Amino acid sequence: MVTSWILNSLIKEVSDSVEYVNDSAELWKELEDRYDQTNGEKLYQIQKEINDLAQGILDITVYYTRIKKLWEELNTLNVKNHCSCVCVCGAKDGMHKAEQDSRLIQFLMGLNKVYIVVRGNILMMNSLPSMVQAFSLLIQEEKQRKIKPIG
Repeated sequence: MVTSWILNSLIKEVSDSVEYVNDSAELWKELEDRYDQTNGEKLYQIQKEINDLAQGILDITVYYTRIKKLWEELNTLNVKNHCSCVCVCGAKDGMHKAEQDSRLIQFLMGLNKVYIVVRGNILMMNSLPSMVQAFSLLIQEEKQRKIKPIG
């Protein structure tokens, strides 16, 4: 039934080329191998946007939202690289923390120079904070600057 459904959802030329596949799993694998190619150009474009993104005239929230959206889009394109294994050695958690730290540093690098002190404080912490914690510190600093502008 699944094989029939997949075959009926394909255009005729593609359907004809996989018509005699034994079962739905094999059919799906055949189609995946044939059509599920990584879009290198899109990966390049998103990574370039991330690398070029800077706060500029944006407030902290808008800047964070833009970079977070790009990271999520990158994650979606890199879905094959995500591990679903059950890890007992802690390596998976370590890799996740390293990725989060790298993203935090990317985010901090794009901040305006007025945030140099708070950025330095974040970077000097014994363990880098989560993105949410760093964002919270930066929002507090931004609010303080609006209340009492530093000349």
